[in-house]
Amino acid sequence: MALVISTIDVIVSAAFTLLVARQWLFGRKTHQLLWTVALFVWTLAVLAETASAIRGRWDPVSYRIYYAFGALMVASWLGAGTLFLVAPRRLAVGFFFVTALLSVAGSGLILTHPIDPAQLAQTDALGFVEVKVFPFIPVRILIVISNILGTLAFTGGALYSVWRFVRQSLPRRPMIGILLIGLGGLVAASAHSIGVLGGPGLFRASELTAIVLIFSGYLLSTRLPARTPSPV
Repeated sequence: MALVISTIDVIVSAAFTLLVARQWLFGRKTHQLLWTVALFVWTLAVLAETASAIRGRWDPVSYRIYYAFGALMVASWLGAGTLFLVAPRRLAVGFFFVTALLSVAGSGLILTHPIDPAQLAQTDALGFVEVKVFPFIPVRILIVISNILGTLAFTGGALYSVWRFVRQSLPRRPMIGILLIGLGGLVAASAHSIGVLGGPGLFRASELTAIVLIFSGYLLSTRLPARTPSPV
């Protein structure tokens, strides 16, 4: 079941990444580029998770990739892209530099911190590592900060967009899409907490749920019915 969920997650994440990357190639918008980065690192993280499920074990390389790209970067880069869409440029640029700094510092620590392979062997029935491999300070504290900032920016931007749609009486379909995006962001941000409470099966399910919600919301919010003469 873990392998099935991770495989579906890879397919959805890769398709979403290619779609947004294609839109950036034509639109050249900053938020599209940063969302492409966020979805690309999400795909890399899920690929590492899927590889571990295929082998039936984690190794230091796949675990570092999963932690550096998935746990550390996804939420913050989604938030950075969102601010370029809804916030003043000065705030968006400042958040971008903070995100880049946290990503570089955090990934550097994750990629260089020694890992005892014996710890990676301590998994439960569904193959997820049960122990805390990295110390809270200085490694996991950067992940917490990055996820909090990214969630505030990403989900806050979605809620702000919904408020603008309601205030201006704009079409309901894109508003529903933005709500789905915000909900997916909340699920993604809380995925680690869900995993701790419900086990790795629920953790993997929450990752898949998050990417499906965000992907569905993105499609709804960027495509209008054919009879509508102008895009949002």
